[in-house]
Amino acid sequence: MLFSIVICSYNRLDHLVASVESTLKQSIPSDNYEVIVVDNASTDGTAETIKKLTDEHPNLLYLYETRLGLATARNTGWQAAQGTYVAFLDDDAKAESNWLETAKGLIENNPTNLRCVGGPIHPFYTSQKPDWWLDKYEIRTRGDVQRHLRQGEFFSGSNMIWLREVLEKYGGFEASAGMKGNQLGMGEETGLFRKIWEAEGQPVFLYSPDLRVYHWVPPEKMTMGYILKRATANGQFEARYALAQNPGLSGRLHTIGKTLRTVAVEIPTTLFKRLRYKTTENWYFDHCFIPIQNVSKLLGLMGFKISVSQRNS
Repeated sequence: MLFSIVICSYNRLDHLVASVESTLKQSIPSDNYEVIVVDNASTDGTAETIKKLTDEHPNLLYLYETRLGLATARNTGWQAAQGTYVAFLDDDAKAESNWLETAKGLIENNPTNLRCVGGPIHPFYTSQKPDWWLDKYEIRTRGDVQRHLRQGEFFSGSNMIWLREVLEKYGGFEASAGMKGNQLGMGEETGLFRKIWEAEGQPVFLYSPDLRVYHWVPPEKMTMGYILKRATANGQFEARYALAQNPGLSGRLHTIGKTLRTVAVEIPTTLFKRLRYKTTENWYFDHCFIPIQNVSKLLGLMGFKISVSQRNS
C-alpha cells in the first residue's frame, strides 16, 4: 500500500465527517491507500459516527487513543499505518480530490533522499469575515513554484506526507509539544523537522503548490486574542527547545540575554510600524506575532510556564 492518511480528532465531529469524506473521494484507487481516524478521547459521538462509516468503506479504520495530545494521536496513527507514506490532515481540513495523485507524482519524480512532501493550506469559512480580514492570515504557503525547503523551513501539520520509515527512525512527533485537548500548544511538527535538519546533511522536503488542502477558519481565529494565544503558546515551545539546545545555567543565561536583546529591538520597531496602518487589527496580524512569541519565550526561559486554553469549536 502506498499511502496511509491519518486524521486525528478531538471533539470536532461537525467538521471531521467532511474531512474524512474528502479523503475517501481521492482520484487514485481505494486499494492504494487507507484512512485512519484517531479519536483522541472525544465525547461528541465521534466513535459511533466513524464506526458506521467503516462499514461502508473497507479502507477506513478507526482507532481510539485515550492519552490526550495531537502529537500522541499522530504517533498512534502512523504506528498503525500500513502505507509506505503517511499523510496527515487535520480534522477540520479538506483535501482536494487529486491530493494523493499529486503526491504520487511528486514521489515518483523525486525519489532521491525524499523525506516528506507538502503543499499550501488555503482557508475556507462558515461565518462572515470581518471587514479588515485578509485571507493571507490563514494561508500557509512556501510560494508558487515547486522547490525543496531550505534549512530550517518546515511544513504545516495539516498538509505533510512523510516517508513512514523516517517517522520510525526519528520517533515521530514530540509528545510533550502541541495541542492537548483544550490546551493550545505548538511545535510538534517543528521539533521533528528540526531533528532531521540537525541529523542529516541534505534531507529532501519537497514543496509543491499543487498539493493543496483547505482548512476551516472559525470566528475566534479572526481575532486579536487568538494571535495572542497562538504566539504565547509558540513562545513557550521555543523556550523549551532553546533550553534543550543550551542546557545548564550558563546556557540559560546566554539564551535569556540573546532573547532580551531581540525583544528590546522588536517592540519599539513593531510599535513604530503601527503608524503605517489604518486599522489596529491589520497591523497586529502583520507584525505582532513574533514579538509576542519572543516575550513568551523570554518568560519561559526565566521559568514562567504559561498554559493557554483554546476554544474547541
